Amino acid sequence: MTEHDPHAELVLDDTSPPRETPPDPERDRAFRRTVVGAVIGSVVEFYEFSAYGVLATTMAAVFFPIADPTAALLSSLAVFALAFFARPLGGFFWGPVGDRIGRKRTLALTILLMSASTLLMGLLPSYAAIGVAAPIMLVILRFLQGFSCGGEVSGAVSFIAEQAPAKRRGFFVSLIVVGATLGTLLGTLVPATLLLTLSTEDMQAWGWRIPFLFALPLGVVAIYIRRKLDETPYFLELKRRSGARRNPVTAALSGRRQWTLLSQSVLITSLNAASFFMLVGYLPSFAVRDLRLTGALAFMPTVLAIVTMLASELMAARLSDRIGRRRVLVGSGLWLLVLSWPAFLLITSGSLGPMAVGLVIMGIGAGAFTAVTNPAIIELFSTSVRVTGHGITYNLAIAVFGGSAPYLLTWLGGVTGSAVVGAFYIMAVSLIAIPAVLSIPEMAGKPMKTG
Repeated sequence: MTEHDPHAELVLDDTSPPRETPPDPERDRAFRRTVVGAVIGSVVEFYEFSAYGVLATTMAAVFFPIADPTAALLSSLAVFALAFFARPLGGFFWGPVGDRIGRKRTLALTILLMSASTLLMGLLPSYAAIGVAAPIMLVILRFLQGFSCGGEVSGAVSFIAEQAPAKRRGFFVSLIVVGATLGTLLGTLVPATLLLTLSTEDMQAWGWRIPFLFALPLGVVAIYIRRKLDETPYFLELKRRSGARRNPVTAALSGRRQWTLLSQSVLITSLNAASFFMLVGYLPSFAVRDLRLTGALAFMPTVLAIVTMLASELMAARLSDRIGRRRVLVGSGLWLLVLSWPAFLLITSGSLGPMAVGLVIMGIGAGAFTAVTNPAIIELFSTSVRVTGHGITYNLAIAVFGGSAPYLLTWLGGVTGSAVVGAFYIMAVSLIAIPAVLSIPEMAGKPMKTG
């Protein structure tokens, strides 16, 4: 679809909101390319971003040779968390870029930066080779990963939302989260396979580099695909009418109405962040340290939780197009509020059967809430500040409630001696997210906001 494409799905004029046109095979093929390009990029970004979490214990030994293993692990997890705190800065930077130069070019730039920083991470010398410069460079590259990721989700969901049919927008936008979850699964399985097949010595000597070096071929493929995509009709129409805003950040932060939208977005995303990253960030080290799982069993909890989330994401997204975003979000939020504690009791029971049941319970709730979060909050913002508004709030919530979760829960578990602190964390965040969901308008099936 180009700027003058007569088959553009959305027809925009100066007096009416976008309206859907009859089915068109050429337009449908272009939209499928758009979805595939956005989702593949999301898979690659989140593979590269999440591989570090599984390697946290190995990275602690390579870059933080501290006598106390817990202190070394906490140092490694602090670097893991750093990328999440870089994400809001990335949102502040990439959001305005996406609202000024377009969604397509921004998505190409974010994946280029992510792939380059991940590749360089795989080439880093160890602490034994160059001393304190090694962890310093690791911190810088992990920061750049987070900075890049801060523009990925917001750009991708805006890119899809502005081209998807209104009646199926929830499903198509959720595919970005599905791609992120698939990337996280890939980022779990690749390093996990290495950890299971290589000795500890080989893993610390060179094996840890392999998952990061995969960034080169994956990044090349994703960049190539994204360069072939077309800009969204919403952004093209915005440029035709009045041009992009000179300062989207100022526009997104101006006025009581905008601050209300930003607050709602942060609070809703808080439960998305807490539940998702508790499972994929905290669970791997928790399984080894607290559940005493070894070998392939050590990765079973994370893999089972992610697979369950994938299935739940797809079902919840389709359901949100039929019954509305708010109903699905409230239902999944209540699920997590009520069932997190019994689920963690099952997870920590010491028996594989009950553990699997508990993980499935958590995965269903986390997947459903995560899938519908992005469609719900991207629909709150108008075209001129859509990437900026989503980028700032989504990444701020991910940093505060998600990126800090592995470190915070590891520390709390050590201080309290409780194996179920993760449940209480999810329950507490549920209590602030559910009221926020109830405060937003239902936008399922309605035109996106223009202007």
